[in-house]
Amino acid sequence: MIQFNKIAVVSRLPKGRHKKECQKVIDLLTQKHGLDVYLNESFASKFNYEKPVNMEEIHEFDLVIALGGDGTMLWASRYSNEVPLFGINAGYLGFLTTATLNGSSKGIDRVLKGDFVLEKCMRLKVTLDGKTLPTALNESYATNKLSAQICRLNITVNDYNLGTHLLDGLLVSTPVGSTAYALSAGGSIIEPRIKAMQIVPVNSVSRRIRPFVVPGEAKIIITVPESFDGEAVVINDGILEAKFIDGSILEITKAQNETAFIRFPEHGFFNRLQDKLNF
Repeated sequence: MIQFNKIAVVSRLPKGRHKKECQKVIDLLTQKHGLDVYLNESFASKFNYEKPVNMEEIHEFDLVIALGGDGTMLWASRYSNEVPLFGINAGYLGFLTTATLNGSSKGIDRVLKGDFVLEKCMRLKVTLDGKTLPTALNESYATNKLSAQICRLNITVNDYNLGTHLLDGLLVSTPVGSTAYALSAGGSIIEPRIKAMQIVPVNSVSRRIRPFVVPGEAKIIITVPESFDGEAVVINDGILEAKFIDGSILEITKAQNETAFIRFPEHGFFNRLQDKLNF
């Protein structure tokens, strides 16, 4: 059984929102279980908590508990590396979370007893012009900086050129991301245990390209033709990361590190589809 001694509790909740419930989570870990608990710096300041930690350091912990919604889970996963990540929903949909604030006590007790399974999910390695950007859990999206304007993008998979397309953007998602933006854009749902990438054209003008799935070992290249004057950018998990320049090459492959979600056996992928998406 995994021993959790040093725990990071992270959140981006606004000051005052669910403060009482969050305090109960902290007290449960420190007082009932006597664990060494740290809070990310901004969260710690709201509670005058004496053990703040920089998010860059949470990959050194035994367990990361995220209080919030799916946005918080994506944010925490950027820093947790392969440390087990347990999500307690304090947001809205909470598809990536496992427990709720109302059921946090029972959920934490189960985790500390080892009554859970680890769901290891692939991430995307994203580089632009050889510079490595933060890995993505949901998707990497090449689009126009001005959302009201379309862009022209060329896509290559394993050195096979699939042509240049006029569209709102090209989205490359993981199986985790297949239930997020990719699903809204017409992509398919992919079970998280499958190591694959899905390429989803967003609002293609010509409709010559459709969503399709490639193996996780594939290499995807996206470029902007010289004839296009728009401002193309790269967005990973909803965060603007970089801007294309003349001759830029965006390369997307499977990352070496994965995100390890803590799940309960009865809270599997298809249960979440049914509960959260009315699947």
